[in-house]
Amino acid sequence: MVEPLLEIKKLTVSCKDEFQPLRIVHGVDFSVREREIVGLVGESGSGKSLTSLSVMGLLHRNLEAGGSVRYQGKEVLSLSEDERTGIRGREIAMIFQDPMSALNPVRTVGYQLIEALKLNENAPAKQAELQNQAIKLLQQVGIPDPAMRLKEYPHELSGGLNQRVVIAMMLANNPRLLIADEPTTALDVTVQAQILRLLVYLRRERGMSVVIITHDLGVVAETCDRVFVMYCGRIVESGPVREIFSSPRHPYTHGLLKALPRIDRKPEDLVPIQGQVPTPDELPPGCAFEPRCSRATKACSQKVPPLLGDDRQVACVNPLDGNR
Repeated sequence: MVEPLLEIKKLTVSCKDEFQPLRIVHGVDFSVREREIVGLVGESGSGKSLTSLSVMGLLHRNLEAGGSVRYQGKEVLSLSEDERTGIRGREIAMIFQDPMSALNPVRTVGYQLIEALKLNENAPAKQAELQNQAIKLLQQVGIPDPAMRLKEYPHELSGGLNQRVVIAMMLANNPRLLIADEPTTALDVTVQAQILRLLVYLRRERGMSVVIITHDLGVVAETCDRVFVMYCGRIVESGPVREIFSSPRHPYTHGLLKALPRIDRKPEDLVPIQGQVPTPDELPPGCAFEPRCSRATKACSQKVPPLLGDDRQVACVNPLDGNR
């Protein structure tokens, strides 16, 4: 079997507060293969972004990651900060939720893009050549009139164009893995579709692997090969996107799909999941979804169900039969 490009096993994230240490991510397992687009989905507070920040080594100093994160067979969590810097941006790049917060408002787009290009060991020394490379990157991400855009500031561009600029910066060092954390947040539907098509294009043309972190199942259906459903810091279901969407087995996945608007259903047919995601310090002793689950039994409240299966996995004592 070919080794995954990225393999995460039993990943934990804990708060190191001396008065109230708290675990937020509980033993997450997932992998990303070469040239694959993987979706990591779940409600806000599920631990999706913390998982991605652990891979990048960008956790807040009060948070600590445990378990194993292996990139191309190399353990990442045990690397020094200098060694991580050699991977971060060059091998693994990340797009953050808000492009405006990722860009410097007092620097032009061209200045910031050229700074990213200079991190490449093979970057040309001449400014004119760097500028030509920056123009080519903006062309690759579909920005019109790239030479003019280099002279503009982030506030002069739309949200969609700023997101494309951030993607261009991430591509400056030709990474093999791109982590996109809510890449379509606050964008209108048309621009969302353009950004998603761009990610699929980059996978095809550059051979990149992509992890898309989102709460939008429509994004996953349109772009991903496999999906990992996350709830309260754990993976509760995973598998090929088509199988998960056509026959969800975990009640939480089923609930997410029932709450998703569809053109073949009336708006009043939407069924929201009752209740709220519990905070990390209020998790029940058994399955975290048990208080919100209509299929819960006594066994669900007694212990956390393990994630079982091979290509298709589910963590549930009383899973559905797979029919929606």
